[in-house]
Amino acid sequence: MSQASRLSPEERATFAGLADLLIPRHGRMPAATEVGAHEALLDQVLVHRSDIVDDLLRGLAAAQGAEPGEAANRLSQSDAAAFNAVTLAASAAYYMCDEVRALIGYPGQEKAPYDPHETPVYLTNGMIERLVRRGPIYRPTPDAHD
Repeated sequence: MSQASRLSPEERATFAGLADLLIPRHGRMPAATEVGAHEALLDQVLVHRSDIVDDLLRGLAAAQGAEPGEAANRLSQSDAAAFNAVTLAASAAYYMCDEVRALIGYPGQEKAPYDPHETPVYLTNGMIERLVRRGPIYRPTPDAHD
């Protein structure tokens, strides 16, 4: 059994409060908990990002029982790694949701066809002609002895 599936109901409730603070309902976009970001989606995130589990659990323990806004502010100032784990888990779970991706028009990762022998369109459609005419611009790296 993975660590993610061992989250207690209290830890999930704490995460839900923080996730909804970070990703509230806005216009046609649902809040984090409305798409289950604190449930199976969170478990999926933690399977793929097991490196953040300890930081997330520490952050949830520190935030337990506190008002989400106060807990998030305190966590961001006292434990950046835990705060980053909470925010990463919330946003990753949210954007893993099919409904959210459909609402923003993002189908997910797709394989782009690539032919190494084909001339790229940007070389033939004039898209970079202005840059080619301008020529290279850069600042030389300063000499270490200057």
